[in-house]
Amino acid sequence: MRTGSSVLVLLVGCSLTTVAVGDDYNYQVGLAYSSAQSDSTVVPTFGGVPDPSLGITTSSSDSDTIELTGIWYYSGLSDDNGPKSRAAFMSRASGLVISYANGDESTATEFSGSSTIPPQFSRSDGSNKGYSLDLRHVWKDSGWFARAGISRTELDLELTNNVGAPAFAKFDANRYTLGVGKYLGQATTLGLAITTLDVGSSNPTVIALDFSHIGSLGADWQWGADVAFGKSDTGGDGDTVALRGSLYPTPSIEFGLSFSRQDRSGGFDLKTTEAFGGWFVQDNIQLTARYRLDDSDTFPGQDIDRDEFGIGVNMRF
Repeated sequence: MRTGSSVLVLLVGCSLTTVAVGDDYNYQVGLAYSSAQSDSTVVPTFGGVPDPSLGITTSSSDSDTIELTGIWYYSGLSDDNGPKSRAAFMSRASGLVISYANGDESTATEFSGSSTIPPQFSRSDGSNKGYSLDLRHVWKDSGWFARAGISRTELDLELTNNVGAPAFAKFDANRYTLGVGKYLGQATTLGLAITTLDVGSSNPTVIALDFSHIGSLGADWQWGADVAFGKSDTGGDGDTVALRGSLYPTPSIEFGLSFSRQDRSGGFDLKTTEAFGGWFVQDNIQLTARYRLDDSDTFPGQDIDRDEFGIGVNMRF
């Protein structure tokens, strides 16, 4: 978390910047910072029962990421109807999204040793960069919309241990997405998307169905629901279910919870829970915050804990 304090100062400074205020916008820029920490313990099993005498492996990771986002609403964006954070959804805005992320991660792993294997230590230091371009075009009169996107992630690693010279590794992954959908009402959509991933020798394809709705709750409050289901062509490995619920006590304030579950190979799965919130401190400036927990169902003898928090600011003009 070397950059945490400086990024926080920058975000707060941005939120106090005054620009022209209006209800119609053409652009949005965003800056976000996130920090994650994970710890894992692996105890070998003997006869299906964990046996510490065979050696315990512990691992700890820390990562920091900064992401810049720019959106061009080439048909205009109005926030007159509904929550400001869902203005693009409510006004059926078409937009082109460009983002860039830069992060670093350090992982330390230690093996306690056993009667036959001496203790060992290893460390990896990595830097990653991510680029993405996504388009959503809406035909306002008919309610149909189309989506297309592409992204690339690059990872560079330096590996060191107590028994050999440093080693270097490089990985990259690409994503390609095409989708189509339709507004079923003023505030309800149903969409279908096909995503292909290119990760080394693996090229899985995921077909996803998503549903979104914004409704009223009493005289002033509103609520939002987003549901998505993704089916992978890798025999169940990668199937995902995602749920997101939001409350809007005023058009400027949002808070809620999201939950997702992804199936992994070997019959294990990853569950993610996230609490989030946002506040438009001015008509065109939003501050955001989130906190996420990952829960991995693993084999006996393994325990993995991961948490992540993030803050951000978005500005429209």
